[in-house]
Amino acid sequence: TLDSATRKAYTSASTRTPTAVMVENIAKNPSAAELTTLEGFLVLAGGGPVKSGDETIGAIGVGGAPSGALDEACAIAAIDANAELLK
Repeated sequence: TLDSATRKAYTSASTRTPTAVMVENIAKNPSAAELTTLEGFLVLAGGGPVKSGDETIGAIGVGGAPSGALDEACAIAAIDANAELLK
């Protein structure tokens, strides 16, 4: 789970997009599935960009919950809990 969390964070930071959104986009546009072959990427829910204003300054990745939806909820909760620090 440590590796998957790291790869989700890397994927989200690199694309400035939540990984759950990437999953949806790939489902709608199969040609985008090539993104899953990029080294270090993991296109599963649970990664979210960390932003200060409109600028992506990093990302968080969560792995290990029984579902990607729970991983994503944990990532969002962590970002939201630190929102004051990100202004």
